[in-house]
Amino acid sequence: MKLSIRLISLLALFLSLGIGMVSCLKDKDYDDGLIQSTHGSNPKMIEVKVNASSASNFLGLVFDPVNRDTTLNFIPVNLATANSAPEDIKVTLTQKNSLVTDYNAANGTDYQIPTANMFTVLNAGNVVTIPQGSHTGYLQVKFKPSDFAGAWALGYQITAVDKSGYTISGNLSSGIVAIVAKNQYDGLYTSVGYFEHPTSPRAIDLEDLALTTVNANTVNRLIGDLGAASGSMNITVNANNTVTITPGAGNTGTVASIANLPTVGIYNNTYDPATHTFYLRYGYPNPGPTRIVTEVVTLQ
Repeated sequence: MKLSIRLISLLALFLSLGIGMVSCLKDKDYDDGLIQSTHGSNPKMIEVKVNASSASNFLGLVFDPVNRDTTLNFIPVNLATANSAPEDIKVTLTQKNSLVTDYNAANGTDYQIPTANMFTVLNAGNVVTIPQGSHTGYLQVKFKPSDFAGAWALGYQITAVDKSGYTISGNLSSGIVAIVAKNQYDGLYTSVGYFEHPTSPRAIDLEDLALTTVNANTVNRLIGDLGAASGSMNITVNANNTVTITPGAGNTGTVASIANLPTVGIYNNTYDPATHTFYLRYGYPNPGPTRIVTEVVTLQ
């Protein structure tokens, strides 16, 4: 059965390992150009387009860890033209594990590659059909989310097109999709605290702050009250309920050094499982941070 899932940008979650919440990959979203790249006129380009906002063509999917079969439109294959396909186009994909290992090396993530018994590809021979009259076909997979505790990812590359007159995209010939079972810290939180800033010091009072699963004991979130363009941070809950704060994947500039800071009062970088509350103090750039955030972050 299909599950409802949430869509998150790569930068904020799954860039961290990159996994985040996503919504179902609906055919209409792709055909309307909401997720795939903008349709051009020439040449007739065939592409993998899992995430229009990710230069690395990476998408993170987070699921409730249920023990039941889930079927998913996993890898979209797109005809990037103004007009829909004039004929059925059969596109062969090949699993390419080096896409995942290279992504890990470039982003400081640690996605594992699922073994063959953890998922089933439903397309015979890994062949995706872009139907006549459409722009997009899908590689479909079946799996049980409960098997994916931790952080896992699969990479696929276009290796053949059965019709002449079509060109495999140079930049978008491959894509990576991560699968992660939602951890116990995932959810929407309130945040109350203060942002020490050299030019704009301010109180923090947020609702609906999303903490999204990265792996079994790590979540990703935005920094303080900043937006996604300013990067993200990972919060790892250790066995003793202390927390470790590290930069989200893809962080650049000063936020690439974001880290825990020493305790001040209640802000001791711990997690209280009884109240589902984080007590945080962190800052950047390091060493010698000039931007310091103290927060109490509580599950709504």
